[in-house]
Amino acid sequence: MSPSNLLTAQHDKVLTITFNREDKMNALSASFLRDLKDALDAVKHDDSVSVVVLKAHGKAFTTGYDLDGSDWVLSQNPIALHGKLNLDRDREDIKGLLEYWWTMWKFPKPIIAQVQGLCLSGGGELIAMCDLVVAAETAKFGHPAGRDLGIPPTVFLWPLLIGMKKTREFLYTSRLFSATEAERLGLVNRVVALSELDKTVDELAADVARTPVNNLAILKQATSRFYENMGLFASGDQAAELDAVFHQSDSFVNFFAKVAEDGVQAALAQRRKQFG
Repeated sequence: MSPSNLLTAQHDKVLTITFNREDKMNALSASFLRDLKDALDAVKHDDSVSVVVLKAHGKAFTTGYDLDGSDWVLSQNPIALHGKLNLDRDREDIKGLLEYWWTMWKFPKPIIAQVQGLCLSGGGELIAMCDLVVAAETAKFGHPAGRDLGIPPTVFLWPLLIGMKKTREFLYTSRLFSATEAERLGLVNRVVALSELDKTVDELAADVARTPVNNLAILKQATSRFYENMGLFASGDQAAELDAVFHQSDSFVNFFAKVAEDGVQAALAQRRKQFG
């Protein structure tokens, strides 16, 4: 595991994993996701750890999947290909990414996300796999890429967690929403002042860790099954198929052609001009 991606520390029965890509707004690269999986796998069967906390250095929890192209999360780099992806290969890649998230969903111990700033796009998938989310008042959530780049294959679990109407609103408009709205909708458990965030999460994690680790695994599995029995995994597979189709759109191709020619910031500026 690269210390440039993650830092880990254990106190009593709580393992804290800190995202350490502040210069990249903690964007989710391929190596970052591998390191996170390795860190979770290392304590999956370790009874000295009952709870995992995910937090981040810097102003952003994570801005989502890394767009700079040097550590791309899928096997086809859309920058190098000017956005023109092989559909079949892309479909398999996205299904592989979906399996990554389902592995995290099935992690047997509670995971608490501590969100201090932006939590966008792939970051929404990350916190959807967490059991509890505590956010600072400064946190912002949303999927800016919904208009032009695709849908994360888990769709953030939004249709199940917040209902169809709000899910469609957020996807159709790509608007960001506040921690207060996220709490009201049930995406966040608690919202606190930024100055109280560390203390609140520490106390919550310590409280959860008082429950025997084996009992926590049963409680987590029992609640997860409600979503699984409603077709969670099948819905994810279908969303992965649709995401691959989305990647064939003109908007996707044009965005990455712009990145290839003028860089990420120029492409983002063009998107802001078009969509606001």
